[in-house]
Amino acid sequence: MPASAPPPLPLLKRVPPGLWTALVWVAATVQPIVEYVLMPPRQQYSLSHPRDGLDSFTARALLALAFLVVLTGSALLRRRTAPAFGLVLVGTVISSVAWRQNEVLPLPFLGVDVALCYVAATRTRRTAIAAAAGALGVLAGYLALRWIKGEESGTSSEPFIALTVVIAWLVGNSVHQARAHTAELHARAAAQAVTAERLRIARDMHDTVAHSIGIIALQAGAAARVVETQPAKAREAMVTVELVGRETLAGLRRLLGGAATGRPGGGTRPPGSGSDRP
Repeated sequence: MPASAPPPLPLLKRVPPGLWTALVWVAATVQPIVEYVLMPPRQQYSLSHPRDGLDSFTARALLALAFLVVLTGSALLRRRTAPAFGLVLVGTVISSVAWRQNEVLPLPFLGVDVALCYVAATRTRRTAIAAAAGALGVLAGYLALRWIKGEESGTSSEPFIALTVVIAWLVGNSVHQARAHTAELHARAAAQAVTAERLRIARDMHDTVAHSIGIIALQAGAAARVVETQPAKAREAMVTVELVGRETLAGLRRLLGGAATGRPGGGTRPPGSGSDRP
């Protein structure tokens, strides 16, 4: 029967990681624009997203540049993971500059967390740690800059954002370890299957050769006893020895050929069966 096709992946797993990053970042960036800039004025307001924050051409240009940089990084996330993550991080910083903020905006940084989770899940430990260190370094730089200028007051958002960075790295690292463990189990199972196949072939070869040598010894002994008194019987015995030898060689070739091509070589009848008598 033909092998059945593998089941399709769930919808969530079929979505590329770069698309997840772009969706999260764009949604987190567009939401405050709609709520605090485009919607009619309300009593609620945001210090991080002032209504006049995007009035200048420079602010709008910077925000457009942030979209371009982040979307480019999202598109390259699977092929050029480390540089793409850097682009997502830089675009998030540019979006904060566009809003004229001296701190990182928490919501767009969720896109950075999604990209970091993918980096930790699919790349080496060194690359994942470097990416997490880059994100934490940006947060620490913002916090240190405000402290140096004496502008830090109240509760900073950077420690909470840093916590999301650590959580994203831990989730991605857990996925990476689970995949590595699964791959190790598959490799071990494949090695055990190869060992078992080699043992089976060795047993088959032993049985074939032992059975054939037994028949050859029997027939040769019978031929030696009757060679002078019954030459016809002796000739028949030697013909049987020749046939058993040829069948044994053919059986060994089948076994070794099956081992080389990965096809089972067993199931053949031992050579010389039913020809034990001269």
